Amino acid sequence: MNTLQLFPNRFKIIGWFIFITSLILGLISLSGLMNFEISLPVIYNSGIFNDENQGFLKTAEIDLFPNLFGILIIIGGIMVGFSKEKIEDEYISCLRLKSVFWSLIVSYSIVLLLFITVFGSLFLTVMILIIFLPLVLYIFRFNYLLLKK
Repeated sequence: MNTLQLFPNRFKIIGWFIFITSLILGLISLSGLMNFEISLPVIYNSGIFNDENQGFLKTAEIDLFPNLFGILIIIGGIMVGFSKEKIEDEYISCLRLKSVFWSLIVSYSIVLLLFITVFGSLFLTVMILIIFLPLVLYIFRFNYLLLKK
């Protein structure tokens, strides 16, 4: 049997701490309660749009917390979602596969609905949040199926 290359089981505990903490703090930071702007060089307006701010790397003021918590959500989510269980067998692999398919179907169904119903600048904000949806749904669905077992 070909097995998946997964992280060791000890990564799961660390991942849960990073994932849950970052998810909660990320949602709080989006509400505007936490704000810390920092000036960083970013890829900005790389010549696609014609105005006076053209260039490849520009220094821009960005809100640090949503970006930081987004990075930590992804790192924690990967550690949780792709760490071995204590007993890793074919049934667990089947649950992983079913969870991935389910999360992709639900995520893209939501994206399709949003393409039809959300417009303007809100659309961009919602699409940025949708980036995390497949990973979050996979983690919750996989762990739900494990607990149900």
